[in-house]
Amino acid sequence: MAAIQFAQVFAGVAAVGLIALAIAHVLIAVVAVLSVIASQQTLGMKVVWFLLIWAMPLIGSVLWFLVGRREQRNQWNPAMQ
Repeated sequence: MAAIQFAQVFAGVAAVGLIALAIAHVLIAVVAVLSVIASQQTLGMKVVWFLLIWAMPLIGSVLWFLVGRREQRNQWNPAMQ
């Protein structure tokens, strides 16, 4: 009896955890897309990043935050303003 109750509780906790991960996954992709739209990238590069994030949401989002935004920061020159 106790094993059945433990299994039910564990299944409930696992389901809540998976739902939380799914929500986080979607939020990361949405934030990445919004960041791409707000970036100073050219329209062509924005389309490429958007397609990458759409095709592979987690990998594309992580790549955007690690590589895409870095390229944008490297192009920024405070002396130009």
